[in-house]
Parts: sequence; structure tokens; C-alpha cells
Amino acid sequence: MAKKFKNIVLLIFMSLLLASCGGREKLLILNWGEYINEESVRLFEEEYNVDVIINLADSNEMFYSKIKSGTTVYDLVLPSEYMVDKMVSKDLLQKIDFTKLSNYDEVNNPFLPGVIGIQEEMFAGFTDYTVPYFWGTFGLMYNKKKAGLEDAVNTYSWGALFEEEKRPKDTKVSMYNVPRFAYAASLLYNNLSPNLETDEALEIAQAGLLKIDYNGWGTDTLKKSIANGNLDLAFVYTGDFLDMLYIKLVDGVSLEDVSFDIYIPDNTIAFMDSFVIPKKARHVDLAHKFMDFFLRPEIAYMNASVVGYCTPLVKSYEAIISDTQEDQDWAYATKKYYPILGEDSPVKFQGLPLANLDREFLAKIDKMVNNVKASK
Repeated sequence: MAKKFKNIVLLIFMSLLLASCGGREKLLILNWGEYINEESVRLFEEEYNVDVIINLADSNEMFYSKIKSGTTVYDLVLPSEYMVDKMVSKDLLQKIDFTKLSNYDEVNNPFLPGVIGIQEEMFAGFTDYTVPYFWGTFGLMYNKKKAGLEDAVNTYSWGALFEEEKRPKDTKVSMYNVPRFAYAASLLYNNLSPNLETDEALEIAQAGLLKIDYNGWGTDTLKKSIANGNLDLAFVYTGDFLDMLYIKLVDGVSLEDVSFDIYIPDNTIAFMDSFVIPKKARHVDLAHKFMDFFLRPEIAYMNASVVGYCTPLVKSYEAIISDTQEDQDWAYATKKYYPILGEDSPVKFQGLPLANLDREFLAKIDKMVNNVKASK
């Protein structure tokens, strides 16, 4: 009887414990992989006594399909600029209440000029729906130990990726496994806008992609393969390169001894990922608290220190590039790969953001890229 009573007490205790845990408010986020500092998330959970659940998607198109289907109701999503445009046009998002964001302050906590530039160029008409998260460019990440490859990339830019004769023999090459990005890269190689929407542009892009003898297609796998010496050249986010760079620096590898680097062409893709709140979100107030938390300069600094992409905030950027003994390599890398263009510069950021293309044309791009993959 005593044993039975103890078991009943234990069951009651466990039930109460589970009920207590289950009573915490939950915030459900859809994010890219390896795109947030888990320590920052933990600090938010502790401060607000909530649980944050993060699901992953590997493309803007997957973000869209998940939000449109409504199978899972997310409270926050982090798509890129052209997909925000599409989501707004399809009435899938709700406006953000900026009065709930105490850290959103254009005077005392401003965004970087490049962020404002992308907002003006690509977010015109729907800035009410977004809070900038990370931004940056795409580039050609390469293996410095592959003899002759660094010179080829710096000399021929896109040509080193698309033309076999312009890179060292037996160079292992891969492409980012998102059809929209592959289409854009091929058009940029041909000195054309990545936002063209014609059958002629589609043919030109296909001809460019067919030139490459691929060692594979990938997303996060590309940066890791180059960092590990298993791949030589790939089209990736600049932040992917920096993610691998920071890992090496933390492990004690000197900047001079890092075996990989990235070349960022003048004509490349610029992007900005932003927080948005789906129309059907259930925890809207908590979503605002999460965005506001990541607008704190010290949290944005902490987040960027792990993720590798560029913070949108001036104060966080200035903290990163401060020449402290502890973070000299990080400061150097940020200034080199995410330079702030001068006030007199006619442009505020490097590269060209992707536009929201017609759904039928996107289907043509998907089909074209699949045909390229099948032929290799």
C-alpha cells in the first residue's frame, strides 16, 4: 500500500510538473538553418518565461508554401525581400505594430545605410510588414589551397565558376541548390539583370549553367565542404563563408592560415531577410517582444557573432568593427566583407536584390534547372 501511495504521489507530482511546463507560452518560428544564436534565444526564453520552437526551411519558396498551406501556424517567419513582396501581395502577412517595439528608433538605434537602401528599393510599399534581421551579398567561396584558383577567381570573377578553361584543372565546383539563385548567378555571369523575366533570358541562363561540370548542388553543405577541403569553388551567401571563418578563428586558426576565402563580384545578389508575422499567427504580442529583443544592439551583436551575417544596426556594426584585441579578426572580416559605403557613394549597398517574379515564370526556372541537373 505504501509503495502504491508513493507511486500515486509521484504521478501527481509529474503531472503537475508537466502541466507547469506546458503552461509556458510558446513562440513558433520558421527560420533558415544555422541562422540564429541559440544562446540569444535562451536569454529571451528566460527573460519572458516562454518557450521558443524553431522549425527550418531551406528556401524562400518553402517559406511561402508552408505559410500558404497553414498546416502549421507560425508566429514569426524570416523570408528574403522578394518573398516578403509575394507574401504581402497574397495577403499572408499582417502589419507590425511598431509602437510595441521600444528598440525600433530611427534616431537613437538606426539601421545601416545599406539596410535603408534595400528597404527603399525593394520594400517600398510594404515596410510596415517587416523588421530587418540580417542582410548581405552572395559571392564565390573558394579553396585557397587549390593551386591557381585564387588568381583565377580574382581575375575572371564569374568566369572562373562558369568556364572550365578559366580555372585550374580538376577544380571541384558546385552551385547553390535553389533554382532562383542558380538562374540569377547565370544571368549575372552574362552581365544581365537577375530579375529578367523572358524566355530569352531563360535560354541564356540555361546555356550558362550547362557549361559547368558540377560536383554537386547544395546549401549549407557547400560552405562546410570547402572549409574541409572537399570542394574547391561554389556560389554561396557571404555569411556562409563568414560562418565557417569564425569557427576556424574560434578554434585558434590564424586568419593567415585559414584555407578558404570568398570573392564578391561587383555584380552580385544583395539580400535582406526580415522578421514578418503571418496573418494567422497566434502569439502576436510575443512575436513583437521577440523582434524587439533582437533589435537590442547587444543582442544583435551577440547574434551576428555566431551566425556570420551582417547586423542591420549601426550600433552593433560599430561594436563589431571596434579594434579590440579580442575581436580583431572579426572586426577585420566584417569591415572587409561587409564594407559600409561612403556617404558620397551613389549606391548604399553592393549588389542587386532579387525581384518577385511571376509564378509561372518561376515554374519555368525550376523546370530549366531540373533539366540542367538531369543532363549532368
